[in-house]
This record gives sequence, structure tokens and C-alpha cells, in this order.
Amino acid sequence: MKKLLGSVAFAMGVGLAAHAPVWAADMNMHSMKIELSAQNGSGETGYATLTPHGKGTLVQIHLQGGPAGVAQPAHIHPGTCDKLDPKPKFGLLPVKGGKSSTVVPVSIDTLLASPMAINVHESAKDIKKYVACGDIKKSM
Repeated sequence: MKKLLGSVAFAMGVGLAAHAPVWAADMNMHSMKIELSAQNGSGETGYATLTPHGKGTLVQIHLQGGPAGVAQPAHIHPGTCDKLDPKPKFGLLPVKGGKSSTVVPVSIDTLLASPMAINVHESAKDIKKYVACGDIKKSM
């Protein structure tokens, strides 16, 4: 029964992730939504959700306007979108067809402890061109 309730609570947290932040009071679980804004005239916009996943965090990216058939590298970088450290802190699976899903080995609280941003690159070939970015921060 506990497994079933845990699964239902997790599914609810993932399902509600689009309405950030969401807290499940009885489980002390919350999800966050990070808006991803277009960079360098890419027209690529969307959002990422951060959801607790064991001792880590599930990072799901949803991006629109990207090129068809191109895997776009994504990372969590120290800093903000305006002042990004070019050296990634955590690699994320590439965005393909507008989606990516990766578990990083740290909690959401750890990601919020210092400025960090989710960044998407144009392609592996053009890794220096950023196409979308969102600062990881609590919404007010």
C-alpha cells in the first residue's frame, strides 16, 4: 500500500509540474517549473520541470521551435543566463524532438543554493551557440 501511495504521489507531482512551484505537503515534495527563453534569435522557447527523484532531481525539458532531427546538447551551468559559466556543472541528455529527461545526482535545494541555469545549445557541431536558457530560482 505504501508503494502504491508513493507512486500516486510521485505521479501527481510530475503531472502538476507544469504549475510551478507545487508542494505536496504530506510528502514534503515539490516540483518547479523553469521558463526557457530563446537566445541568439533561435525562436526556441519552453520550460523545464525539476522534480524530486530519490536523492536526485528529475529534469525534464520541453522546447518548441527547434530544428527537426537534431540532438541539442543541454546542461546545468553555474551562474545565470546573463552571466553563464561556460563550464557545465551537470550534463543533461540532449533535447530531441523538443524533449529531454535526465536525473541529476543532487536535490532541488542543492540546485537552488547558488545561481544555476539550464542551457540548451544549437547542436553538438555548434556547441558554442546557445538557443535557450532559464535561471533555476524559486518563483515568487
